[in-house]
Amino acid sequence: MAKAVEEYREGAVTKAFFPSVRSRLQTEIPVFPEFTAMVTGHGKIRSYLHRFAFTDNPKCPCDGREDQTTHHLIVQCTKLTAQRNDLIKQIKQTGGTWPMTNAKLISDHLSNFVKFIKSIDFTDL
Repeated sequence: MAKAVEEYREGAVTKAFFPSVRSRLQTEIPVFPEFTAMVTGHGKIRSYLHRFAFTDNPKCPCDGREDQTTHHLIVQCTKLTAQRNDLIKQIKQTGGTWPMTNAKLISDHLSNFVKFIKSIDFTDL
């Protein structure tokens, strides 16, 4: 099974951000479409859109080699280098380290992660 498809199986993307129902309920999360897309892998993510034939290509336009997944956008996408560098800088200024798990992004750096997501122009991706 393709990696991108595996990520959607049984909520794997969401579980990476919220490992338990308790962790999700204890976190006051912002509600806006881009945030939801990032923490679920659904919505404006090319691999998800390709899965349902809304786009012909799951690859990220940054290099055309990698499927555009939540992980790719957070860690690898070259179109988001400036935004990622800002995120990393903010995390390190508060004593965090990079890279980190998605669960740590939510539990320890939610406001910085939200700023990162809001800085993304999904129409350009």
